Amino acid sequence: MTRNVGPEDRVVRIVVAIGLAVLVYVGVLSSIASIVACIIAAYLLLSGIFARCLIYKAAGIDTSIQEQPYSSTDDRAGL
Repeated sequence: MTRNVGPEDRVVRIVVAIGLAVLVYVGVLSSIASIVACIIAAYLLLSGIFARCLIYKAAGIDTSIQEQPYSSTDDRAGL
């Protein structure tokens, strides 16, 4: 599977996963909510680390934009 999560998206996913993990660790959430939060945090953390998201793949979304190679000639000028 190719990478489909961009660098900004990866950072957001990892920060949200850490935030959810802290909420679970502190005990703010109820038992069922903490289980759901753990599962979501684990998925976000893993998809952030590996830069691959199954939900993005199913939806056809790709936030990892490949940069175009730098060109020293200006093609727009017709030179």
